Amino acid sequence: MLNTRVKYIRKNFNMSQETFGNKLGVTGAGISKIESGQRSVTDQMILMICKEFNINENWLRHGDGEIFRQKLPTGIEQLAEYYQLDELDKRIINEYSMLDERKRKVIKEYIMRIAYGNHNNAVILDGDVENEVLKCAEGPDTGEKYTG
Repeated sequence: MLNTRVKYIRKNFNMSQETFGNKLGVTGAGISKIESGQRSVTDQMILMICKEFNINENWLRHGDGEIFRQKLPTGIEQLAEYYQLDELDKRIINEYSMLDERKRKVIKEYIMRIAYGNHNNAVILDGDVENEVLKCAEGPDTGEKYTG
């Protein structure tokens, strides 16, 4: 049963219910209820367990196959399948991978500024980054702003 396989994974990693739950964003009491069968495991929780612990989803859901996935994905198509990426995600990864180091730094800087929401806390990589970051937000050399 699914709940016993969840417990097996937790014990295999020598984790308490609290520690295991923290890795998955739930309480130890929530894990206890899952393991005892008092609470069902959501699809989201199954995906989180599989990603966090490298578990074969088919094994977790049905008890079929190997417990652990053999290896992490290597190509963009494998990454897309593994992380359930759509076509735009794949295109972004592909385009990013073809950039030179300087342009990658600019994009990382831009993402960090978005993530922290505070321009004052962003690390400036060099003197021209500010202009480059603004150009990234505008899109290709057309001058058009990205409207998402």
